[in-house]
Amino acid sequence: MADEDVLALLRQSAISFIGTVEMLGASTMPDLPVDERTAVVVVDQVLHTPAAFTNLAGTRVTVQLDPAVDLPPVGTRLALFANAMAFGDSLAVREVGRLSPQEVEPQGQGFAAGDPPVTRLQDQLERARAQDHAAEVAAVVVARVTGLRKAGTPATREHDPDWWWADLEVYHVERGPVSEGALSVLYANSLDVRWRAKPKPKASQDGLWFLHATEGSLAELGPYYLMDGDDFAPVQSIDALQADGQERAGDQ
Repeated sequence: MADEDVLALLRQSAISFIGTVEMLGASTMPDLPVDERTAVVVVDQVLHTPAAFTNLAGTRVTVQLDPAVDLPPVGTRLALFANAMAFGDSLAVREVGRLSPQEVEPQGQGFAAGDPPVTRLQDQLERARAQDHAAEVAAVVVARVTGLRKAGTPATREHDPDWWWADLEVYHVERGPVSEGALSVLYANSLDVRWRAKPKPKASQDGLWFLHATEGSLAELGPYYLMDGDDFAPVQSIDALQADGQERAGDQ
């Protein structure tokens, strides 16, 4: 299995693990509909997962198996790539792809002993995502939030974004026509469902900021704004962008 194939599965899935099929036509969650492709799987080893599910190893989860793939016999060990369907006392996921354990286990991929099997490819994927996102925005800076203040008039309508300024002290410019020093960027402070997932800077927050250029009436308030959930990242995420630049320089 080529790295590109594993990366494709990682892009489609939020969670992957090596597990053993314990039962077919069964579930760990009583309220979940069950059919012949609903399986209870014992998680042997987590490959990649959101932080909330890092302790899955040794637990039993429900997997809705891909209808386009043959049913695995009970006792089969698989590397499953999936997305969450439901969670409570247990977890239910929907399969998006599978591999044999040998294709992702350390000895099969040249990982150091004890390393998570897909760490190298997951790091590569996160680096690619950061590089793609940086290419979409007007500027990328490393900065600390020095203040937060209301921008424009108070929110009066339903779904109003409630624009605020985050005052930044920029101490490194990675990309874009920005200077080091003071810079104010807009963000939607509303907790309405439309805006809840948008970045909400906090006082004294240090980080890597991806700035979008404002347009239309929003440009009257300021030149840049935070639009996506990915517009803030930890400072160390800059390593991915700088590695990309070094690779490009080396190719020239």
